[in-house]
Amino acid sequence: YLLYRSLYGDLQVFHSMAAHDGEFAIQTLQRMKMWAQFMWGIAIRTTPVDRFIRTLEIQDLGGFFPGDLTATNLLATGIVEVRRDLDKVAIGVLLHMVQDSFSEAHVERLPESGGVCENIPRFAQPGKVRQFYSYAGQAGRLHDHKDTFNALSFQTLQTSPNVVDVSRAFLTLWQEGASWQEAEQYFDCVFALDSPSVRAGPGPFVQ
Repeated sequence: YLLYRSLYGDLQVFHSMAAHDGEFAIQTLQRMKMWAQFMWGIAIRTTPVDRFIRTLEIQDLGGFFPGDLTATNLLATGIVEVRRDLDKVAIGVLLHMVQDSFSEAHVERLPESGGVCENIPRFAQPGKVRQFYSYAGQAGRLHDHKDTFNALSFQTLQTSPNVVDVSRAFLTLWQEGASWQEAEQYFDCVFALDSPSVRAGPGPFVQ
């Protein structure tokens, strides 16, 4: 159920993608930020993992998980051995979303400007998001070609800051125990939109 929603439905934000063709970039981004705030809270152990997700005070989150589901159920059902390390699982899930945003099949980014993040200037700003893609209309073969190790190698060699730099920055903030308010400043920098009204689509990844 969650796998389907994350590939074809309202939870494509797990992969930095829009829920459907035509969705405004700002709508996709708001859902991504909701997910990031949830994962960050678990990662720094300020969000309880034994309460129903629908009761947590994170904007709109309950609407996506209205049933009796806890963060422990969500992240560790059937994997009992990781329940002591849900903070590490959560930061990994967050990094998954962040890293997917640097795949050309998930997000179209503009070239980086060479500037730093305005509100957290110790980190360089990556290229702005021009468009989020939606998976449903894409050709799987073309999409998958951009999610390979070779594509990652090319991105890290040609871009600065690249996906590794951005991942390292989020890990640094996590290891410092940064609050969501501080991490949010970096999130806003990494996912700055070129235009909030650009609509999602499959991009060039169609047959």
